Amino acid sequence: MRYSVLPLLLLSMPLLTMSCSGSSEDKWTEQRPDTFPASGIVTFDGKPLPEATVVFQSTGGEPQAAVGRTDENGEFQLRTFTDGDGAIAGEHKVTVVCSRTEGPPEGANLDEANVVIQEVSLIPERYADPAKSGLTASVTPGQENKFTFHLDKE
Repeated sequence: MRYSVLPLLLLSMPLLTMSCSGSSEDKWTEQRPDTFPASGIVTFDGKPLPEATVVFQSTGGEPQAAVGRTDENGEFQLRTFTDGDGAIAGEHKVTVVCSRTEGPPEGANLDEANVVIQEVSLIPERYADPAKSGLTASVTPGQENKFTFHLDKE
């Protein structure tokens, strides 16, 4: 019994042309809320805070977070969907996390069961909790949206 490949190709053509339509936008991308460039600086005890993660959590209708990482000067740029796109408009609760990993002393036997590796916060842990950080920001379309957060030990 011989089968012809031609009917199968003809049936699959609509599927191939639909998937190669040239549009890079998908339904999810088209439905994203608008974002606006937002950046800033974080200091701790009067000095720039490097390697901290800054999160803007929207308090409005769009439950969308924007995230940035501080550089050596404590400066950050927010990202919601793509690098540098910023945050959605509206009010945000802000959190800052800055920690380092501490492991066993150099030369320790890593095969032992009592090896402890832990994250240690370099700033008060309240800044990592949106209900306790006391940090807020308002992102406004058409504005500069540059924010400064001064953190302290207390």
